[in-house]
Amino acid sequence: MSDSKDDEIRVLPERSRKRSSFSSNPPNPARPVRFLMNRRQASRSKSNAAFVHEMETVEEPDTTEHAPPTTYGYLEHIQSIKPLMTPDDKKLPKKVREYYEDQLDLITSIEDVLVPKDEEAASNQSAAQKKHLRTIKILTQVTLWTNLFLLIFKIVGAVISRSLSVISSVVDSTVDLLTSLILIWTHRKIKNRDYYKYPGGRTRLEPIAIVILSVIMCSASVEVIFESGQTLNEDIEYFTHKNGSNTSSYSLPRIDMTIIPILSMAVTIVSKAILFVLCYRVKNPTMYALAEDHRNDVASNIVALACGLIAYNAKQGKIKQELVVVDPAGAIVISVYIIIAWILQANTQIRNLSGLAAEPQVLQRLTHIIYNYRPDVVTKIDSVQANHFGTNYFTEVDVGLPGSMPLSKAHDIGAELQTQLETIDDIERAFVHLDFEFSHMPAVEHKNL
Repeated sequence: MSDSKDDEIRVLPERSRKRSSFSSNPPNPARPVRFLMNRRQASRSKSNAAFVHEMETVEEPDTTEHAPPTTYGYLEHIQSIKPLMTPDDKKLPKKVREYYEDQLDLITSIEDVLVPKDEEAASNQSAAQKKHLRTIKILTQVTLWTNLFLLIFKIVGAVISRSLSVISSVVDSTVDLLTSLILIWTHRKIKNRDYYKYPGGRTRLEPIAIVILSVIMCSASVEVIFESGQTLNEDIEYFTHKNGSNTSSYSLPRIDMTIIPILSMAVTIVSKAILFVLCYRVKNPTMYALAEDHRNDVASNIVALACGLIAYNAKQGKIKQELVVVDPAGAIVISVYIIIAWILQANTQIRNLSGLAAEPQVLQRLTHIIYNYRPDVVTKIDSVQANHFGTNYFTEVDVGLPGSMPLSKAHDIGAELQTQLETIDDIERAFVHLDFEFSHMPAVEHKNL
């Protein structure tokens, strides 16, 4: 491998970068990052020397409050951009403020790994993590007992009202209770690891359980649709014969939306709305899934309550009697909505289980962290790859070290980088590959799958 300047790809402020001339391999889209960072310390010193020389010979204008750093892409450069992000500035367009907020989250996540923490900061972070886990546990338990109470209350309301819309809501609450039980079970299984049977951990039990629940929920909803469709057809037949010359032996079903059914639905709507807000505020995949489920329950129970009341008033003759068909029609709408929601949720979990590539923001964060790691010895970041491993990520990076470096020292450098990457919360496993030449593509080291 040539050491000439033309054969190096350096990380510079310019957007365009040279491609290595010694490699005849075509670009591989599966390799998101390919950098050459040879002699980075030398580039720092040269940059500083050039800056000092310029100061001596050229009269500089007044410096701004946030002067750009002398090195591009390093931690000091990233931190210098942070004060420029103003997501709270209401004068800016909404998309600009959202972009600033995303960038601040990215910079903060990089600082959490790269900035050394003193004992007090580490203790505070540990306490915050424990509080975060305790909050998740409390919300999961509250969700479980709430679902159990609401299921019993709504069963009583469904028996009294005989409303198909309320019955469809009961089916939803039943699966909600099963969801809470399974999530608690999977959490305990994940926590109690078996290094011999499951060396890679059992975090994928959670998305698998969600997929299984999706199948159960869709099956139950299809049964509700079938029953509601039959009732809707009989109601339509009744009004058709009533308005014609023929008569029908079919009579309208009894619907009794008294105080207990109404109260059961109202309590469900309020409690689910509160749980949605509480779960959505906690940054955790499990909490996001629960929050989405609570939001769906609020929408479905509002529709069920409205349809039941309309059908009840129609049966009592307070409004047009034909509106009694709203009850089975509402049950069908609720069931279809539930099926679509669970299919979308199952599709997300299946994509994660299948090893879908990580989002560009995740790769960007990993690249910044690796780029700032041991610039004195790391000569190149050859590739950075990450894919979904259930709810977390599986990461594989290739970095370059000098060929003359002793194996013991190279091993320690790779192990330290691996440990640093696995300190990131959403990184399940990190694997670091070390190399000394880069004329080949890293993908050729593995078989094609």
